[in-house]
Amino acid sequence: MIKRTIPHHEIKINNPSFETSAIKIERPNNKTITVISAYRPPRKPLLPQDLHQLFRNQDYVLVAGDLNAKHASWSPYAQQNVAGHTIRRFCDSTAFSLSAPLEPTHFHKSLRNTVIDLAISKGMTITEVSSILELSSDHNPVLFEVSLDNFTSPALSTYAFPNWSKFQTILTSTLPGNPKISNTDDIDNSIQNFNTTFKNAFNNSSTFKSINKPLSCIPSVIRDKIKIKNRLRKDWQDTKYIPPTRPNLINYKKKLKMNSKISTVPNGTKN
Repeated sequence: MIKRTIPHHEIKINNPSFETSAIKIERPNNKTITVISAYRPPRKPLLPQDLHQLFRNQDYVLVAGDLNAKHASWSPYAQQNVAGHTIRRFCDSTAFSLSAPLEPTHFHKSLRNTVIDLAISKGMTITEVSSILELSSDHNPVLFEVSLDNFTSPALSTYAFPNWSKFQTILTSTLPGNPKISNTDDIDNSIQNFNTTFKNAFNNSSTFKSINKPLSCIPSVIRDKIKIKNRLRKDWQDTKYIPPTRPNLINYKKKLKMNSKISTVPNGTKN
């Protein structure tokens, strides 16, 4: 549902991983906002390229819904699944925001309650998320409050690896040849149909790989200390051997906290 006074139009998205309902909100003198209500059936695999498809070539996107994805970062007491790890890696590699309520959104009679309703946003900030106790369903409605002010969207950097033979096969079977054209409307419709069919054929015949870019410039000295701290933590988790692993780990954590208070500006001076 959307308020009638908000200029918008419905868009169709064909995505193998999700069932979607989507609109574009028109904004005077600004770029459109794409809002996608998404549902992923529990037994349907979640492919990374299908996540990329929802956000590609758009500046402002909000994808929210029941994704049936579980990960410790938003549902710590539930058994994690492959979809949860896929979404976590996707957000980490693209720097898109992932937002989920602290309270459960799905309630079970015999299993732990879980958080499986969440949102991924690009070009906007979700300022508040709430799981609302309003309906008698085993799913709670989830309220996402969004701000578009003072936000710079990170670029989605990906490499596409198309299978050109598959691309040709899809295009041949889906693009009608010699369309009937008798007026300018037929020309516009044919162009739009060609562009849509071309993009869909390319997306469905390609695999995509994210280009991981650092979100901040961390000095090499601190990076080395982070590596040592991570190694010490791994040793501690594997062995539970206290002397000297545990004290060294605590010591490196303190050093990293002290270093995090120091920032380097472009001219090399310190604040």
